[in-house]
Amino acid sequence: MEDSRLKAFCLVVEMKSFSRAAEATLITQSAMSHLIKNLEDEMGVKLLNRSGKTVTPTPAGRLFYDNAKGIIDQYKTMENSIYTLVNTIKGTLCIGASTTVASYLLPQVFYGFSRGYPDVRIDLTVSSTERIINYLYEGRIESAVVEGNIKNSSVFSYEVAEDDIVIITSNDNPLAKKKIVTPHDLLSQPFIMPETGSGIREFTDDLLRNLKIDPKDIKILMTLGSTELIVQLVQSGMGISFVSKWSVFKALKDESVKLLNISSKKFKRKFYLVSMEKGPSTLVGKTFCDFLKRFKFFIPF
Repeated sequence: MEDSRLKAFCLVVEMKSFSRAAEATLITQSAMSHLIKNLEDEMGVKLLNRSGKTVTPTPAGRLFYDNAKGIIDQYKTMENSIYTLVNTIKGTLCIGASTTVASYLLPQVFYGFSRGYPDVRIDLTVSSTERIINYLYEGRIESAVVEGNIKNSSVFSYEVAEDDIVIITSNDNPLAKKKIVTPHDLLSQPFIMPETGSGIREFTDDLLRNLKIDPKDIKILMTLGSTELIVQLVQSGMGISFVSKWSVFKALKDESVKLLNISSKKFKRKFYLVSMEKGPSTLVGKTFCDFLKRFKFFIPF
C-alpha cells in the first residue's frame, strides 16, 4: 500500500549498498537504482552519497529516511491488524537481520517464502546484531535472524543455522604458505576487523581469547561494517581478517584468498531466529517464522 520507493530507499540506507538491497528484495540492481533516482528527481534533492564502496545518506537523506520509516510503520500496523482480523496471510513482514544473514542466508529463504505467499511484502531492516536486538525492544520489527550469543533472557531465540568463522589472507602473504599458523604469527599481522557490536566481532574477540591472545594486542588497521569490503581489502593484501565462511565462498572458489589454519578445531557459531515473545503477534510474522524453522539451507561449501 505504501510507496515502494520509500521502502527501497530505507533498505539501501540500512544495507549501505544498492546491490545488497536489490538482492534482499529479489530485484535487479539497476531496478533498485532507478527507484531511488526517480525518488530524488521527484524531490529535487540528492538523498544518497554514491561515492566509494558504501552508500550513505546526505543530511536531507537522513531526514527523509527518518520520516519514511514512520510512514511505512503506520501503513504496516494498519494492514497487519486488518489481515490478522480476517485471518488472511497478506501484508508486510517486518523482520530484521544482521549483515551476514541478510546477504548470504535470507535471499534463499525469501525466494521460497515469496513463492508460497506472493501477497506478503517483506520489510527488511539490516544492522549489527546489537542494533537489531534494540529494534526488537523498540517495536520496529517483530522478529529477526542474527548471529552471536543472545545474552538477554527476555529475548526468545531458536537456532536456525550454523556457520564457520575462518581466518583469510591474500595469496602473497607469507602466512599463506604455512600449513599451520601460531598465535604469534597472528600478532605480527595487521587486521581488518568487523565493526564493534556485530555478532562476528563479539565471536572474534572470544576466539582470540581462546587462543590466549588479548584482543587489545592485535594490530587493527581498519574497522569496517561491510563484509564484502573486508574481503576485498584482504584480497588486495592490506591485512588479514576473521570472516564468515558463507561470505567468503566466492573468493575461495576463485582462489583469490587463502584460509589460515590455526587449529584442527573448527570455530563454529549459530544463527538464531529471535523475537520478544514466543512468536510474532501478526499472522504474517507467525507464518514466516514457521516457514523459517522448517527451511533447509543450501550450504555452498
